Parts: sequence; C-alpha cells; structure tokens
Amino acid sequence: MGWSLVYMMYVGVIIMLYGNVVSILLEFLRIKWLKRRDWLFVLLHGILGLANGFVFQNWLLGISGMLAAICYAIIDRWIYTRQKKQKGAKMFVSIPVLIYGLSWGILQFISPSMPPFTKEDAVEFATSGQGTVIDRFPEKIEKWEEKIAGYHIERETTARKIGDEKYIVTFTETWKKGDDMGSRYYSYKVERNSITAYQVGGKQPPY
Repeated sequence: MGWSLVYMMYVGVIIMLYGNVVSILLEFLRIKWLKRRDWLFVLLHGILGLANGFVFQNWLLGISGMLAAICYAIIDRWIYTRQKKQKGAKMFVSIPVLIYGLSWGILQFISPSMPPFTKEDAVEFATSGQGTVIDRFPEKIEKWEEKIAGYHIERETTARKIGDEKYIVTFTETWKKGDDMGSRYYSYKVERNSITAYQVGGKQPPY
C-alpha cells in the first residue's frame, strides 16, 4: 500500500504528460471523423497505451499501459455522456479517493509495528550487495586480521548512530609492513531501505 505512492508519482506523470496529449489528439479525431464510434476511440487509446512496453522493452509494462489507457478512455466516455445529460461526476471521482484513504487507514491500524532498525541491521543492509570494494570487509560489527605479501592487515566494520534509525557505517582497512603503513576507509549513510555514499579517505593499499 505504501509503494502505491511511488507508483502514482511515475504513472501519474506518464498519464498527465503522454496520456492527456494522446487523449486530446484522439478527441480531435473523434470530433472530426469518429463521432459515433466510441468503441474505436477506446481501442485507439488501448493501442497507444502499449507505448511503454516498446520504450522499455517490457511486455508487462505494455499490457499495464494498455489496460490503464482503456480504463482512461472508458471513464472519459462515461463522464462525457453524463455531462451531455447534465449529470455530475463528483461522486464518481470522490469514491475511489475515499476507498483508498479508508483502506490505507484500516491497513495502517491493523498492521503490526515494524521492528526497530538497529546498527546491526544497518551493517547487514550495507554489506548485502556484491561486487563492491566492501566485499572484503566483515559483514558484522567486528575486526578481521590477515597477512598479504608480508603486510599485516586489519579490516574493521563499525557503525554509529546519527539520528532516528540513521547510521554511518564505516569500513576501515589498515596495513603495516616494517615502516610502510597506511589506512583507507569507506563510509555510508544508511537508513531503512536506503544507503548513500558518505565519505572516502586514505591511501590505496600497496598489495
């Protein structure tokens, strides 16, 4: 239910920019040549609604776009018919909004609270990816030691809280071989379902 707001942001913009322009053009064609062919008006909406599938090379997006466009056209014709009969459409517009708001409220009320997002969770989320520079660091808040090419190496993963369920997760690597020593670190700002690069510093390891 929460993700529906994200979908609305993207789908809403597509319908507002592309869908409305297409509808205006088809309305112009309908007035000119398709006055008694509402079925063709709806069909053309559906065909042009497939555009997303071709742009993103995804048949599911194409089918979704076609269904949305057909619904758009049917509602458009329904409102147009009611207006011709001098009937209002306010109730039709408000009912979906009321149902959506009521559903959201009920689901929010009955859903269990999410568990707290801890430092350990932040580290687990930060290390969940693959193929990055932090692959060689501990996946928990701890320190590893090893030797490579005569260098004594320590790799440490730490986390500190900076706000409500917000953490800075830092991966620090230090090395020493005689008088040759150095360190490097990578830090990330981590929230629930969100990670952002924060700081990078130090030297490149010589090994």
